[in-house]
Amino acid sequence: MDRLDGFIKKHVASPMRASGFSKKGRVFRFANLRNDHLFMELERHSVDPEKCVFDVHFWIVPLSHWEFVNRQYVKPPAPDISGALVTFSVIPPTRFAYEPEDDGPFRSRWAFADPQEDSCGEELARRLEYTFIPQMMRLLDREALLREILPNPNGELVRLRNAVTSEIMLRIDDAPIESVQALVDKAEMGGEFLPLIQWARQRLARRSSNAPQ
Repeated sequence: MDRLDGFIKKHVASPMRASGFSKKGRVFRFANLRNDHLFMELERHSVDPEKCVFDVHFWIVPLSHWEFVNRQYVKPPAPDISGALVTFSVIPPTRFAYEPEDDGPFRSRWAFADPQEDSCGEELARRLEYTFIPQMMRLLDREALLREILPNPNGELVRLRNAVTSEIMLRIDDAPIESVQALVDKAEMGGEFLPLIQWARQRLARRSSNAPQ
């Protein structure tokens, strides 16, 4: 068994499954009642023969964004990471960082040699269970996510779409129809991506037709 796969089985699978995630390979999946998805992925980097080096990423995939990305399908496939609107990296503590002095993206890489595997796994499992799983599950609430990403698109939570697209995706199914229509009108006047405008208007029209009279 690959070192990372053995590490996941021994240390990571238990806290993830206890929180309701299912596992496929190195990806864990959770879906809420509206089918918005949260994924957690462990990504291996073959950069050091002496150590197991990997990243830990969360990805948030609102169903609205997934259906926009897959608008060519009458029935879209099951959501996956490719439809993420936001991502988040679990940064390791210094003692388990592959490049602890790096001030760029490589600072996110976890690493362990064989003698450190259990201590590294215990630390990651603890952080997932008590900090990052609860934090990321809370952000499956679209309003909570919107409050986090609009003012700071390049913080710990990295917004993968611009502010206009992100706000439309997170408000289109719940906010008052008139307010979302005004947002879409403003986006159109600002030269926003035309397929997004068309898709948003169609989705709002369906909401209007299904609204109680």
